[in-house]
Amino acid sequence: MRKFQKATAIALSSAMALTALAGCDKKKDDTTTAAGGETKATTADTTTKAPDATKATAADTTTAEPTTEAKKSKIDIAKENGVNLKGRDVRIVNWWEGEPAEPKNQYEEDLYAYRDMIQETFNFKIHTDNIGGWGESYTTQLSSSITAGDPIGQICVLDAGWVAGLMNNKMFAPLDTLSNLNFSEEKWNQGVLEAVTFAGHIYGMAVDHEPRGGIFFNKRLIQEAGYGADELYDLQKEGKWTWSKFEEVLKACTKDKDNDGVNDTWGMVNFNSDYFAIAIYSSGAQFVSKDKDGHFVNEMGTQKFLDALTWANDMWQKYAEPQPEDSSWDYFKACFANGEAAMRVTEEYAKSELSSLADDWGFVCFPCPDGQEILCYDKENVLFIPSSYSNDEANEIAFAYDLFTDPTPGYEDGDAWKEAYYSAYKDSRAVDETLQMMKRGKNIKNRMDSFVAGLGDQLGSGFIWDIAGGAITPAEGVEAKMDAWNTVINDQNTALDALKAN
Repeated sequence: MRKFQKATAIALSSAMALTALAGCDKKKDDTTTAAGGETKATTADTTTKAPDATKATAADTTTAEPTTEAKKSKIDIAKENGVNLKGRDVRIVNWWEGEPAEPKNQYEEDLYAYRDMIQETFNFKIHTDNIGGWGESYTTQLSSSITAGDPIGQICVLDAGWVAGLMNNKMFAPLDTLSNLNFSEEKWNQGVLEAVTFAGHIYGMAVDHEPRGGIFFNKRLIQEAGYGADELYDLQKEGKWTWSKFEEVLKACTKDKDNDGVNDTWGMVNFNSDYFAIAIYSSGAQFVSKDKDGHFVNEMGTQKFLDALTWANDMWQKYAEPQPEDSSWDYFKACFANGEAAMRVTEEYAKSELSSLADDWGFVCFPCPDGQEILCYDKENVLFIPSSYSNDEANEIAFAYDLFTDPTPGYEDGDAWKEAYYSAYKDSRAVDETLQMMKRGKNIKNRMDSFVAGLGDQLGSGFIWDIAGGAITPAEGVEAKMDAWNTVINDQNTALDALKAN
């Protein structure tokens, strides 16, 4: 979980707890029935009035000798205030996983024990459910149930690309109005909070950072090209994993071994959309940003964007294995698994596709331009609470989810998150060095383009696909698509303005 120094974690826990419970003084006359028929306790049923931490003065918070009260945990304060969710059922829905399997290590045993404890202590149930589907199938289930006032989930997980569609149709509750969520806590992904701040409110959240774009490499082919099996790790660790070094390795691995005029091995093989996006973000360029008013801004006409796109295309045309004739669109998976290319630029989840690769392999971040530092991009799933809940109901759901996602006691300053990754990799350096940078590094940038409805459709055909195929130059692609990009970005901004007006 999060790396906290223990003393800092104790000091922070009190302030977080007071803020999280500050809204528990809202009263209602009687209980209500929540969507789905469950008995819903109002705030008056569950708490006595909690101290309002938001009204603390500077003098209150900077005393030389902290009081006993200041050291109380979030859970202790909730107990003192008699929080009781009266059996509330909190269902976290997604499209890929259900409840976790039996614990595989001591950390997971302790995690499950902690989650059992908070549910028993505060009388609620929280569980993860896979409702199936991808894309429209999944989002239709969510939107239809929310519209009907009977949400299929209390915490709903969305791919970043689906956020705009539901957001524009007012499906999300404004989370910044919920006193049981303190978004200044370190566990929250600040890039996601920025991306989903619309019309003055925060509508989505995410915990932590999920590893994204990087490079899987074939250690045998790297060695045959004259490098050490772990040399890419060494370059990354020493701050020498740069664009020029990347090209050097690509060139060395692209070989015509039998001199028949056809390359037998290639520097890389990739899905073009993954490769170009990862390369562009590695430079510090981006497709879209946000201005101070929360509007999306097109960054694809900047020189920085064009320079990164041009460099990425140069590497692609020289060193990327072409698509074999009569092959499917995902040819790159088989080509890399067959040992035809030394590197594959893709997202971290593709590790599950390497089981048939006989050679040893590793995983590093995408390199940085010379003279810069490695930059990782963030494309996190977004979680929201349906707008069909009242503020009090949403606040109870938020209370349960906040505790559910807090660090497991005893692991606040550890690296417990790594346990879930070690078994999926061939070596520990991929986890301890590469994933460490992707999840805990100082240079992590959130991708904003995913949050513009329809923009993804404008980045493939007529742009990246045609550039990779050699049909157009990067400059021609930018010029051809600029009007279409501006149109969808302006449409998204208009939708946000409509939210603000309402």
